[in-house]
Amino acid sequence: MSNQLRRNKIFAVLALLVFIFSISCQQTKEIPGQIAEDVPNPVDDFTQKDRYKLGLRWYQQGQYDIARKMWKPMARSGDCDAEYALGLLYFNGLSVRRNHDTALTWWSRAAKQAQPQALNSLGIVYAHMRVPYTTLDCRKGCGEPKNLQEAYKWFSLAEKYGPPREVSFAQESISRISSEMSTSQIKEAKGMVELWQPEPAKCKSRNLFIVN
Repeated sequence: MSNQLRRNKIFAVLALLVFIFSISCQQTKEIPGQIAEDVPNPVDDFTQKDRYKLGLRWYQQGQYDIARKMWKPMARSGDCDAEYALGLLYFNGLSVRRNHDTALTWWSRAAKQAQPQALNSLGIVYAHMRVPYTTLDCRKGCGEPKNLQEAYKWFSLAEKYGPPREVSFAQESISRISSEMSTSQIKEAKGMVELWQPEPAKCKSRNLFIVN
């Protein structure tokens, strides 16, 4: 075989390899705003399919940008847990610019569906409280004026709709703020609770709590 023929074959093989590599790169290229399929799955040996739970594991590992990309489409579709979680990212400025107004918007959407952490979080905001050992510190206000009737309402709803962990916190908070309220204020707040209904309905919260 002539040297020229050998060189031609080598060039042909190299050209084929370059072509295959370029096609592979095009197929695996990530679309902006999406998570590539080959991103390591940190949960349950690659079997977990719930994107909220995946986002929660990434959040726990400090990978807030990946968590946000997992949660944001779900929040926009009305998933109450994702709405709360996305609000928490905005509240703390994790992978996004800190914005209490945006955080309260997402928490309010989640709370309308009786998401337990969102209910208690709104109570904290309106009571101007701080939760020890967490990032939830609204003693100087978090974008809303102090309103104990409103806080009483949200805490009472958390007590009504939440699991034991949230119920316990809500009860302690109600006891704390009641000492600052008049009898008429408490009566008004209880009336607000009686009239309140989840919109459009109570969501099925996973009750997987984010450590704030």
